[in-house]
Amino acid sequence: MGTIFLRFQRRMSLDYLALFVSDVGRSLAFYRDILGFDFDQHPKNEGVEGRSGSIKIGIYSRGWLPKLFPQLSALPPLGNPFLLSMTVGDLDVVFNSIQAHTSTYYFTILQPPTIMPWKQRVAFLLDPDGNLVELVSGDHST
Repeated sequence: MGTIFLRFQRRMSLDYLALFVSDVGRSLAFYRDILGFDFDQHPKNEGVEGRSGSIKIGIYSRGWLPKLFPQLSALPPLGNPFLLSMTVGDLDVVFNSIQAHTSTYYFTILQPPTIMPWKQRVAFLLDPDGNLVELVSGDHST
């Protein structure tokens, strides 16, 4: 029988990520200034779009959700059901640089670089809206 992917003989790939946030400017500052995403424009119409590598990212006000999906207003508030994971070359250098900005930007260091039970070295942050951000060491010697 096979999966839908095999039946259509093509693979889907992630090319766009939309984040619905409580404060577009605050989230823009975090993703641009702390994580290094590229944004060529200033927020307009309650949102802004940029890139991280080949992935396009949109940061939009949560106020757009009921406009786009009126049926969501009848549901309980959505939690933080995703983890944004990025591989970095030198986790210690990146983490130390990020840590130096905790008093200037609205984000939380959840866990410093740690070797996880699955032998991967990672650090975890919470973005300004409490979404999980994972930084993974690109150094495969651990």
